[in-house]
Amino acid sequence: MLKGNKGEWSELFVFFKLLAEKKIFSADENLEKTSSFVEIKSISRRDSGNELNYELNGNVNVIDSLTGLVQFSFSIAKAKEIANNLLNAIKSNKIDKEKFTKELEPFYISKVADKSIGKGDINIHIYDPRNGVSSKQQFSIKSFLGSKPTLFNANATTNIIYKISKTNGDPISDADINLINTTSGRHKYISRIKTILDLGHNIEYHSYQDRIFNLNLQMIDSDLPKILAIIVLDKYINREIYFSKIISKLNQTNPIKYDLSEGHKFYEYRLVNFLVEAALGMTSKTTWSGEYDVVGGILIVKQDSEILCYHLIDFNKFRTYLKNASKLDNPSGSKMGYGKVYKEGGDTFIKLNFQIKA
Repeated sequence: MLKGNKGEWSELFVFFKLLAEKKIFSADENLEKTSSFVEIKSISRRDSGNELNYELNGNVNVIDSLTGLVQFSFSIAKAKEIANNLLNAIKSNKIDKEKFTKELEPFYISKVADKSIGKGDINIHIYDPRNGVSSKQQFSIKSFLGSKPTLFNANATTNIIYKISKTNGDPISDADINLINTTSGRHKYISRIKTILDLGHNIEYHSYQDRIFNLNLQMIDSDLPKILAIIVLDKYINREIYFSKIISKLNQTNPIKYDLSEGHKFYEYRLVNFLVEAALGMTSKTTWSGEYDVVGGILIVKQDSEILCYHLIDFNKFRTYLKNASKLDNPSGSKMGYGKVYKEGGDTFIKLNFQIKA
């Protein structure tokens, strides 16, 4: 039985839609279609372990990569029909798993998402007509068919620890801790931070809950852990969520005390680098090598189902898009274990968490 979340079903939609369209157009800084494109020669999958190449040659020929034998053929029109059926099901939130399982069995599709190729979501053999170059490349898929895609996922390892103290540096009282932790409501974590400040207490960055995540951030830049902690706290205080506005604010307040007199974009460079690393493979749980698993680029499915691409050769456009599109978001507090004041070693702390949508 085929099963998966909306994002994974979107990956299957992308697979059939690309076979039907036979081209991938590039996007500009505003996620609009340009005239630049690459041709699709084939798309590879490993649903059952063996690699199958869905080769475009008039029809779509499903070829066993080991034997070179054609296992099955279907028309471009059929690929388009399946893509449309998947699109309608995804948009309506009515995915008939049993129906699609039966319908797609002859196409050697036994999994919604092909997770056998590393960080990339799809493996495509492309031809670049501008440069006359063919290559097999992995692409990541970000879909807007549902809610905005998560660029950087939250979990317990993304908790940032802040120290809470009185103005004289002493830990806060048990009565204040109870008052803060019983503050509830729709935006209870924002309200709790407000309560801490209203009581006259200080909140300052202390550390990261997870050592690997902290080290991954330091791989990008040694100041990044502190910068990220500053903007996450500010999100809960001032509700600033858009990275373009966050960067402008950092340039004004300059909390790290950089020399900005010559126009160096310290904050933008560091934060956008983080967004790029997150989009291309970095997570909080695994030691980051700095090497990209996604070598082709990012495929973005727009709300109207158009698929556009940011190739790594369009790096500056991709960086601008991430800066303009990304925003901080709140994950579930109960799942991530943040938002409560606690005592440890005679001091008082609170954990805050975040995720990034794009």
